[in-house]
Amino acid sequence: MARIQIKRGNKANLPTTGMLVGEPLVTLDRGTLHVATGATTKLPVVPAIDDLETLAAVSGADDLVLIHDASESGAPKEKKMTFAAFKDALNIPEGSSDELVAVVAGGESGYLWGTDGTDGVLRMGASMSWTKDVGNGFVTIDAAIVDGGTF
Repeated sequence: MARIQIKRGNKANLPTTGMLVGEPLVTLDRGTLHVATGATTKLPVVPAIDDLETLAAVSGADDLVLIHDASESGAPKEKKMTFAAFKDALNIPEGSSDELVAVVAGGESGYLWGTDGTDGVLRMGASMSWTKDVGNGFVTIDAAIVDGGTF
């Protein structure tokens, strides 16, 4: 009986020349599939997101985030960056959790509703109050007076 064998080896040894268009290449150490698009070019086949395992903890310097670059005109559109660089792009200070935000691009990050009333990004007027339920991440804002102003 005839057999079909796919070229295989470690990712570091993937060929860079001499490939045939449509030729599949499997990495045994990473479990990835690549398809040759030319004698010197290949595309990785991206796994289904639902099939991936859940990451137990994040290392900002080592772990990567997959980004779909919509501005990319060619393939692949998917890019990677470290989790630390992703947080930096969102202006979240190193070592802080993701409840810190900046109101404007490049602005200084702060707690959205503040931790003690002095460091929140949002401030309330005298006729307003807010509360945060300890059991969830929601904030309730109460307004005694809503004044639309004059015209």
